[in-house]
Amino acid sequence: MACPSCHQALYRVDHSPFYDEHFLYCDRCPIRVAVSFYDPVYTHLTQGLTPDEGERYVALMRALEARLKPCMCGGAFRHDAARRCFTCHRAVIVDDPDGVDLWDGRFASDAPIHEEAEEEERWRAQFIRAQDIWRNE
Repeated sequence: MACPSCHQALYRVDHSPFYDEHFLYCDRCPIRVAVSFYDPVYTHLTQGLTPDEGERYVALMRALEARLKPCMCGGAFRHDAARRCFTCHRAVIVDDPDGVDLWDGRFASDAPIHEEAEEEERWRAQFIRAQDIWRNE
């Protein structure tokens, strides 16, 4: 797909329910945070949640949102924030974005060559946070 504003090539990914982390997205920019199911803070937050699947998920997302550090841009990470273009930051996927992710369209191939893999790693470092994500409590 292409960004409707700047025409940047984007790649939509619908995540499998068997994925072992949650992505929460900045409500102002395209940066996201990856929260592993194996993270000790995540494990602590899941304890004591209601067993009802729907209520449990909503309660977990709210707990994660409250514990995550703000984004570098000053925004807040939300599970249901719009997915944004990496070039112009326009909201691209707005309606029901939960479980949907965007990637730079350059990385849509399954088997990147070495140079492309290095470029994708630099892109990941810029747009995905996986370390030092929690507020001090």
